[in-house]
Amino acid sequence: KYNLSLHWSSLLLKAIYFITILFLFQSCAIEDDSGYTDPREKFLGTWSVSDQPGRINYTVNISKNPAQSANVLLNNFADMGGSADGLVVGSKIIIDKQNIGNDFLSSGTGTYISEKRLEFTFVLDDGIELEPRAAVFSR
Repeated sequence: KYNLSLHWSSLLLKAIYFITILFLFQSCAIEDDSGYTDPREKFLGTWSVSDQPGRINYTVNISKNPAQSANVLLNNFADMGGSADGLVVGSKIIIDKQNIGNDFLSSGTGTYISEKRLEFTFVLDDGIELEPRAAVFSR
């Protein structure tokens, strides 16, 4: 009789130990981060641009840069026909000095205002003079 109760006590302790271990592993499970959104998403798409002081209107298409996970490509930036590569940092696109087409260099910053508006300040450099620009992107 004594051995039988010792056997049941041993089984009960093992069961409690096993259940405790199960709960511990469950609480250490890796959480699914399905709430992650790519910070580039809000910038993507086709934008109508009003560019001052050039007083020109044109279209820019912003897409993800497949070669850089934090960058976007701004096709037809400054109406030069080429693409600018921009780094997305929070609500900003940072364009380091680069050739954007037609032998023009450009650098600047764009700010996300709303899903329908971006504001850019940038400089165009034709190798002779620097031209400051401000542009509103809308859709």
